[in-house]
Amino acid sequence: MRGVNFDDMMPLDPFADDPNDPASFIDDDEVVEPLSAQERVAVIQDLSHVRDAKRLLKPRGILGIHFLCEDCDQLHYYDWEIMEQNMIATLNGELPPVHEPSAEPNIDAYVPWDYAMGYLDGLEGR
Repeated sequence: MRGVNFDDMMPLDPFADDPNDPASFIDDDEVVEPLSAQERVAVIQDLSHVRDAKRLLKPRGILGIHFLCEDCDQLHYYDWEIMEQNMIATLNGELPPVHEPSAEPNIDAYVPWDYAMGYLDGLEGR
């Protein structure tokens, strides 16, 4: 697939070799729009925050973030590593890999982005 990030640090695709892979609808020829200078700065800043959160919050049991998906009206859970790899792919002009954490994450180990950033602010005295 052209433009997709295949990183050996990412979890294995649970749908590998599955003829009913839900990602099969993705167009391999999808063009990634380049980031504006302002968007690039924002992603770099967010990447720094994610790396800080991974370093400082993961040892405290916060494994990542959750957010409410507007399409399905359900919470989605993303590990710090997944967030980091998605941002790196975006900065490299690649499509992020299709992935999500386990089907049954420990929901108590995930927090909203704003909560995580506030927690970091408190730890680091920002």
